[in-house]
Amino acid sequence: MPRTPLYIIASPQPRVGKTLIARLLIEYQLANNRRVVGYDLDAREPTLAGHFPKIVRAADITETLGQMALFDRLGADDATTVIDLGYSVFDQFFAVWGQIGFELEARRRLIEPVVLFITDSSRTTLQRYTELHRRLRQTHFVPVHNESASFIFSDKDFPPTRAEHGVIRMPRLSSIVRGVIHRPNFSFRTHLGDQPGGPSEVEAWVNAIFTQFRELELRLLMGQVTSSIGPGAVLRWRELRRG
Repeated sequence: MPRTPLYIIASPQPRVGKTLIARLLIEYQLANNRRVVGYDLDAREPTLAGHFPKIVRAADITETLGQMALFDRLGADDATTVIDLGYSVFDQFFAVWGQIGFELEARRRLIEPVVLFITDSSRTTLQRYTELHRRLRQTHFVPVHNESASFIFSDKDFPPTRAEHGVIRMPRLSSIVRGVIHRPNFSFRTHLGDQPGGPSEVEAWVNAIFTQFRELELRLLMGQVTSSIGPGAVLRWRELRRG
């Protein structure tokens, strides 16, 4: 049985595009008619919950009760889950993740944890990524390079858990377009479906990111198939298709 994706959009730094990636990922799921739930862990400013009040819950994990409530709910809805992890609770979230052994619990619940980690040039960010990547062996790490937040990206510094997962790249947008997409009532799906004047900069940008989400999904699914039936069977299936 396929495992249900659990996406954690994470970075130890503020203002690097976490909520924007979470918005795009939720709208991508909705555009494909999938059930999706979200959690906004920035209790002080739950921006993601403001964009999707019927889908996203604001959650405060600074206290034990809030931590228990969140981790108990993960996977209970049998839907793709998207977590917008506020930088202020970054360390706390992953500390609890390790303390309760959530990687093993995720496998039991048929959940596929995927951390979409926003990169930048800070040494602190690199250290956090390296530590988590080494410690959480059953969790997929996929780096996200937001060109609007950082010019620099190194494949060697931020390797994905599996090379085939690749890197999600967010091209830089003009300041005018950024102002449009950050409006509270702006919907990427609505914009894609309402373009009487032809393709726009926003449409091309969104389509490029949605394509990367789709490719990541396929690679994750292929990884599940490989782990369940063995790499040899997958190779034979590919050979049969070519032959």
